[in-house]
Amino acid sequence: MSSKTLGNLMKGSVFAAAVCGLFLCVFAVPSFGNSMIQANPECSGWFWPWLIFAWLFSLPCFAILVFVWKVSDAVIHETVFTVKTAKWVKTGAVLLLSDTVFLFVGNVVLVLLNMSHPGVLLLSVIGAIFAVALSLLAAALSRYLTKAAVLQEESEGML
Repeated sequence: MSSKTLGNLMKGSVFAAAVCGLFLCVFAVPSFGNSMIQANPECSGWFWPWLIFAWLFSLPCFAILVFVWKVSDAVIHETVFTVKTAKWVKTGAVLLLSDTVFLFVGNVVLVLLNMSHPGVLLLSVIGAIFAVALSLLAAALSRYLTKAAVLQEESEGML
C-alpha cells in the first residue's frame, strides 16, 4: 500500500470518526438523555450536568482528530520521521490521557452526587483502561518517531 493511499485512508477514518462524534454529541446523547428523563422524571435535574459533561469530555477527542489529520498529511508526503510529527503524536497522547482522567474523575463526582449509577462508573473504568493503553502506545510511538527523526537527520548530514 502506498503512502498516499494509507494517508488518504487515515483521513477518511478521521472524517468518519468526526461525523460519528458530531452525531453522538448533537443527536444521540441528547436524545438518550431525553428518553431517560421521560422514563425517570425524578432524574430530570441530571440532564444538563450529564450533557455538559459529555460535551466537555468529547472536545479533546475532536482535538486529537486534528492531530491525526496532520499525521495523515505527513504520511501522504512521506515526512513522518520528523520531530514535528512526533510532537503531534505526543500531544494526542497527552490529550487522550488527560481526557481519560477527566472522564473518570467526572464519573466519580457524578456518582458521589447521586447523579449516576455505579454501573456507569464501572463502564467508564473499562473505557479508561483502553484509553490509557492507547495513550501509552501513542506516547511510545512519539518517542520512537523522535529517535527516528534524529537518526534521519544524522544520516542526511552524512550524505
